[in-house]
Amino acid sequence: MGLPMGFLMQNGKIVPGLAPATKAAQADADWVSLKAYDKVGILVYISQGNAATTTITVDAATSVAGANLNAGITLNEWWYITDTAIGTDAGTNSDTWVKGAAAASIVGSATASGASMYYIEIDADDLVTGTSAFTAATQYDCIQAKIGGSDAGDIGCVIYILFPPRYAQAVSPTPSAIID
Repeated sequence: MGLPMGFLMQNGKIVPGLAPATKAAQADADWVSLKAYDKVGILVYISQGNAATTTITVDAATSVAGANLNAGITLNEWWYITDTAIGTDAGTNSDTWVKGAAAASIVGSATASGASMYYIEIDADDLVTGTSAFTAATQYDCIQAKIGGSDAGDIGCVIYILFPPRYAQAVSPTPSAIID
């Protein structure tokens, strides 16, 4: 059987974070709020027109305005496909995702041979910090992806996929992720 048609649209939210743009300078995606969602998947797509690396980071905050910024959070769950030739013979492409090691940033491919995709998954509950006996916990519930500058020949974009909603909805659509 499987999932019904429209499952993601009824049980999640897809939000454009950063429109396709040249990566001559750092590009910051929009902030999104996880207040109404358990997880966020961040899909970063980079079309490589030049052999230059790029760095991907994710910041956390307590509002979609970036309040109480926690820069460069650790990315524990992420995968990548690099240097895939798009629109060519299927024999030169790859759809095999490789799991990356936990880090505060992801350094992208340095070859100019196609495209790279990165998928980062963050659990909203993992954004709590400062939970020792001596400090109050801070509940960060907003995130922002950033793509570091590389070269004008590289183009990148960010798409957020928030899922599942934390609270049952009487009617669609699912809750907004771009307001607090």
